[in-house]
Amino acid sequence: MEATWEKVSEVLREKIGGQNVDTWFQPARFRGVNDRCAVLQLPNKFFVDWIHENHYDALLESFRSICGDVSQVVLHASAGEQGELFLKPTGRDGALATPAAAPPARRSNLMPHYTFDNFVVGASNQFAHAAALAVANQPGELYNPIFIYGGVGLGKTHLINAIGHRVLGERPQLKIGYFSAEGFMNELIAAIRQSGDRMEDFKNRFRKLDVLILDDVHVLAGRERTQEEFFHTFNVLHDSRRQIVLTSDKTPKDIRDLEARLRNRFEWGLIADIQAPDIETRIAILLKKADLENLELPHDVAIFLASKFEANIRELEGALTRLGAFASLARKPITVEFAREVLKELLHEHRVQVSIELVQKVVCDQYGVRPLDIRSAKRTKNLAFARQVAMYLSRKLAAASLATVGQRFGNRDHSTVLHGIQVIETRLRSDPAFQNHLARLERLIQGEVRA
Repeated sequence: MEATWEKVSEVLREKIGGQNVDTWFQPARFRGVNDRCAVLQLPNKFFVDWIHENHYDALLESFRSICGDVSQVVLHASAGEQGELFLKPTGRDGALATPAAAPPARRSNLMPHYTFDNFVVGASNQFAHAAALAVANQPGELYNPIFIYGGVGLGKTHLINAIGHRVLGERPQLKIGYFSAEGFMNELIAAIRQSGDRMEDFKNRFRKLDVLILDDVHVLAGRERTQEEFFHTFNVLHDSRRQIVLTSDKTPKDIRDLEARLRNRFEWGLIADIQAPDIETRIAILLKKADLENLELPHDVAIFLASKFEANIRELEGALTRLGAFASLARKPITVEFAREVLKELLHEHRVQVSIELVQKVVCDQYGVRPLDIRSAKRTKNLAFARQVAMYLSRKLAAASLATVGQRFGNRDHSTVLHGIQVIETRLRSDPAFQNHLARLERLIQGEVRA
């Protein structure tokens, strides 16, 4: 087994770099492959969390390149360290399980830690949370489907799993299925390849659910056969008033290569967005996670972390996980200086931030307008277009929430900002010259930051 692990480690080193392998995988112990599951034992739960969130896909690919038909990797925390396993299906977020050798019967494939109890509500997600709670309390009766969209790492997956847990807790007789859109597609491909009764089994698996939770539906774009099958599955569930829960990184109308009939159905129910959290919400998220992990996190350290990781909750929580792991191994208290040292590589990536003011300056220089005017109520054609470009780049490069963008552009409301961004996104999809123009603007802005 040692020889196998050495080969896997070498492949992994090429994928994620030697320093990451030495830091996170040197203490690992390979326990073999059982029923297509590779098992790794790690020093503690912090290592499990960090590898699960940051290096799982590379780890799985490395095992496959050496061991062949490995379907998943089990990450096992050593006994005495809140020992547990993360079992992650191919292509999507993981779920807690017991050792692969003796898995217990499970009532659902929901992710255990993602519940309403540990979801932190703030201005950025308040509407989506309220809608999700309403659906969980009355599945199939209020908003069907519920469609939650937002950027990467903002809590969409947490919220839809929370719906499943609440339904399961109050109505244990219901059948609930949580899948990624990629997982749905892979299941379909496998059913087509094997033909025979497998296709009927595939249909029954999804169409007999009481609650279907499908993550990242934008992945279906351009996949004609998968869209066809999901269209029929959607109809069966909706017609029988069974709940459908969907997430995406964009609104239905902005998903390119999505069939009109599916887009139309996605818009039947309620559409809710999740935005980047404000600093108060980020601090609350950190303190909640630290409490769940039995980690002593001083408030000044929470403020420090929240000020450095602004746009992605997953990155924020990953930084806390890394900090907890190093503090546990070094047996040191967590302080701001300790955090600065442990997270220096991550902070290096985040230290140079694009500001909305810089975006406005560069865009105004290019379009020959004044920053004062771009923030005003004036609506001349040239000024309005420059404003839309600046709002789009502020959202993309400064990772600012819609609310923040609106505030910095003359206290414009959420819908005005969203419309401006969508105008630019629509033109980008059909105008190569404009794509090049915007790419040049981005380079100018990033060049100003590095100067």
